[in-house]
Amino acid sequence: MRVSNTLTSHGRGGRRRTALALTSALAVTAGATLVLGQPGRAAADPIEDCTATTGAIVAVDSGHWDGGAVRGCDAHPATGTNPLHNAGSTTTGTRHDGPASVCRLGSSTFGNGAQYPTPAEEPCVDAPQAVARQNADAGFAPDEWTHDSDPVATEQAIPGPATPSPRPGRTPDLAKGGAYLTDPVRLLDGHYYEAFPDSGFADFGLTVDAAYALAATGTDDAALRRIVDFLDRQGKDGSERTVNDWTAVGTEYVGGGSVGKEALLAEIVGRDPRAFGGHDLIAALDQAVCDHADTDNGCAAQGNYLWATSVFSQSLGILAQLRADDTEHAAAPVAYLKGLQAADGSWPSLIPASGDSDVDSTAMAVMALALVPGEEAARAVDRGLAWLAAQQLPDGGFPGAAGDSTNSAALAVQGLTLRQSAYAERIARAIEFLAAEQNADGGFNVASTGQQGSDVRASTQALGGATGLSFGTLHRDLDGTAPTGSPSPSPSPSPSRSGSASPSESASASASPSSLSPSPSSSMPERPSGSVPVSEVPSSGTGTGAGGLPVGTGVPAGGTGPDGLAFTGTDVLELAVPGLLFAAAGGAVLVATRRRNAPAAGRHR
Repeated sequence: MRVSNTLTSHGRGGRRRTALALTSALAVTAGATLVLGQPGRAAADPIEDCTATTGAIVAVDSGHWDGGAVRGCDAHPATGTNPLHNAGSTTTGTRHDGPASVCRLGSSTFGNGAQYPTPAEEPCVDAPQAVARQNADAGFAPDEWTHDSDPVATEQAIPGPATPSPRPGRTPDLAKGGAYLTDPVRLLDGHYYEAFPDSGFADFGLTVDAAYALAATGTDDAALRRIVDFLDRQGKDGSERTVNDWTAVGTEYVGGGSVGKEALLAEIVGRDPRAFGGHDLIAALDQAVCDHADTDNGCAAQGNYLWATSVFSQSLGILAQLRADDTEHAAAPVAYLKGLQAADGSWPSLIPASGDSDVDSTAMAVMALALVPGEEAARAVDRGLAWLAAQQLPDGGFPGAAGDSTNSAALAVQGLTLRQSAYAERIARAIEFLAAEQNADGGFNVASTGQQGSDVRASTQALGGATGLSFGTLHRDLDGTAPTGSPSPSPSPSPSRSGSASPSESASASASPSSLSPSPSSSMPERPSGSVPVSEVPSSGTGTGAGGLPVGTGVPAGGTGPDGLAFTGTDVLELAVPGLLFAAAGGAVLVATRRRNAPAAGRHR
């Protein structure tokens, strides 16, 4: 498809460039993506309104799809995609970069308005490795353009890559992976995953992880909509808990990482994080920013979020605030995150800093800081990515708590894709590694070594990470999906399985390992003062902490489960014992004690 425009630029350096050009019938699919402005309505001006001195004529050659040249007039020259839209064309952007990265073009005068290339020819998930950015983007104002009486003579092609970027020889089957995640055996009532089998106790953190994966792959929007509606409408699990019991939002024990994780999901699917799940989640994050250190009450330092005990949790809060344009309140958390970066460019797993260097945490931190403007943040991202790239193992994987971890490899892909051209070869090798760890049922192994078999938590991260879409830019439009009915409580666990889970049961029955984000799992919405909460811990730890012990060993907030992934804090005993205490009539005394010891409202703001 070829696009031309009569306007040329005399912008920076006085160099004369073509406003818009896509060349060859397969230009979009072969590596030429325009990075332009926002889409508008497709309404062409009368062709006579464009003359040799005013307006701009845009021509789209659809010959490859048996169409002719379609011409339109933009009588009011502008920047970005405006000339295309004003000349009567429609555009679609990639999932990765949104409408600013044009992937398809259409016109009402050809093919009944259908856009080309078709989805079968180009999925428009991501921009090609090498993208030529013309001066037709938002960098020039209309008065910086001059008119050209011979647009054909000055028409220039957007160059593709001089050397083809490395592509993975084998990639994960996203559709099969999505089917594995949405299988009703795992996703109960289409709403949530259990912390352990037949418990009726939802693992809300894992459920959000799966929603992230479905949003990234786009394999089942209906299933994604059911999960989102369930959370947004405060649907109850089999134990009558809602997502608010997990985040503890609205209480003095709110977990900054879990609130950030929920808010980020709302932003990804186009919901309002200020009115999701019955709460203003952005305001809750603002309230959760610590103004001084108070470790007994959940604040490691100024800028830390309440009870955010990992770099994962800190990064999730920042991502949610920055995507909501809450830059003022995010400033202190951003500064704190920057300060946690080590001299070698890595980030630790735990907060306060545990002295280790962690692949998963570093990947999350760079995705968060990539949203921060300025050279300082850009340098921090570059240093983090350089360290991350150096950790790649010979088989393409990355080290994590489970060994050669699918979880860590997937997060590394998301991070490295921030500088896709620089790390294309490493990205391709990591994707091939992930493909090799996908099983026949569509799920993924936790690691390339050790016990094999599909694991839900590992699969959520492997699927979403394989797309390379950063949590900072991931977006999935659900407007075309049908709303689900009002969620009802899920069935209570059967009497035959009311006891605690056996160690021999599946990975989902064990202490929940972490995937995308280690967020708090609240068996109770309140946490005692002066103790480490069942809270956010890193999804893996590749180094050692003080005394040479593996990171997470002996830490109440988490550890490493039998499948080798780190806890999110949902330990079977931590869920069962407090429940028995409440059932035995000790709960009232415990709650009263907690409330007496609770910090005053706003104490850490």
